[in-house]
Amino acid sequence: MLIHRLVVSPWQANCYILQPSEQSPEVVVVDPGIFGAAEIAARLDELSLVPVALLGSHGHIDHVGDAHVLAERFEIPLHLTEPDQPLLTKPGLALSAASAQFLPQMLGGTDELPPVRDVVTLRREQEVGPLRVAMTEAPGHTKGSCLLEVSHGGQSVILSGDVLFAGSIGRTDFPGGSMSEMRDSLRRIVADVDRVSTMLPGHGPATTLGDELATNPYLQADFLKVD
Repeated sequence: MLIHRLVVSPWQANCYILQPSEQSPEVVVVDPGIFGAAEIAARLDELSLVPVALLGSHGHIDHVGDAHVLAERFEIPLHLTEPDQPLLTKPGLALSAASAQFLPQMLGGTDELPPVRDVVTLRREQEVGPLRVAMTEAPGHTKGSCLLEVSHGGQSVILSGDVLFAGSIGRTDFPGGSMSEMRDSLRRIVADVDRVSTMLPGHGPATTLGDELATNPYLQADFLKVD
């Protein structure tokens, strides 16, 4: 599997273009961000790749704000968990009051985004274009945050969105966030996720769960202990 990474949006979010193999032009675009649609389309054209679907790790505007643009341009669906789907058109629902007040300035005088032409609710297991996707619910950053294990031909990667980063975790202080839920999600990740699989977060560099268990303060026993 080939992974093409672009950093998009003012928040430096990771967008991933997942290509099954060099011989396959069909790809899945994960977290298209916002204000990055033109750059993503240019990269697809440069590599002669054909997007067949969009995937969202969660519904925050810095990760799926441009989903409506690419979905319309390429006539493809967006796969996103149900709890975060309202954020596609009303991103302010998951922002602090201070952050939400800047939406009209960002979005040309409105605080809403156009609807995505075709939204498909993520299930636990599904085929998305040429790839196999297994979804694990991981609320805490948003209600619909999840981990996405994407596989093809014996290879797999885990997209951790804003649940788990190299050295840190996603914020829990925005509407829809919960530190209690985040701890529960992190406990499940520690118990269930393969230690050596490549983990691609929503911001920052790639990592593995093994590396995070060794260095990430939020995966240590004293943080994860049940109150």
